[in-house]
Amino acid sequence: MKFTFKRNSEKNNVMERAKNNLWQKFEQANLRLQYKCAHWLELKTTHFTRLNWIVILFTFIVFTGGGSIYLIVKSFSGNPTKNITVIPITKPANVIPLKEKPLELSTIISKTEFEKITSFRKYMDSLGRSPTGKKTYDSIVSDRPGLLDSLTIIENYYYSHLKN
Repeated sequence: MKFTFKRNSEKNNVMERAKNNLWQKFEQANLRLQYKCAHWLELKTTHFTRLNWIVILFTFIVFTGGGSIYLIVKSFSGNPTKNITVIPITKPANVIPLKEKPLELSTIISKTEFEKITSFRKYMDSLGRSPTGKKTYDSIVSDRPGLLDSLTIIENYYYSHLKN
C-alpha cells in the first residue's frame, strides 16, 4: 500500500513545487513592477516642497469627502426613478419538481444484462484480490472513478424492481 501512496505523493509533490514556483515568479514580477512604479513616482515628486504635499493632501480630502457626501445626500433624496427597485423572483412554468418525487426510470434491466453486470463485478473483485491483477484493477478504477459505484446503483435498482 505504501508503494502506491508514495507514487501519488511524489506526483503531488512535483505538482506542488511547480505551482509554488509559478507563484514565486508572479510575486517576483509583482515586486519588480511595484519597485519600478515607486521609483518613477519618487523621481517625479522629488522637487515637491512640504507646502506642495499639504496642498495635494487637502485637495484629495476635499474631492473624496465631497464625492462621498454627494453620494450620501443623493441616496436619501426623494427621486425614486434612480433608486434600486426590488422585483420579486417568479417561478418559471416549465420547472421539474424535484422535492415531490424522484424521477422513476421506466427501463427495466433484463436478466442477461444483470448477469453480465454481476460477472463483471466478480471479475473486478478477483482482479483486486490477486497481486498480478491489482495493477489492472487500479488502472481501471483510476480511469473510471465512478464505475464501481454505478455497478452498485444498478444492482440495487435491479433488486428493488425485482421485489415489486
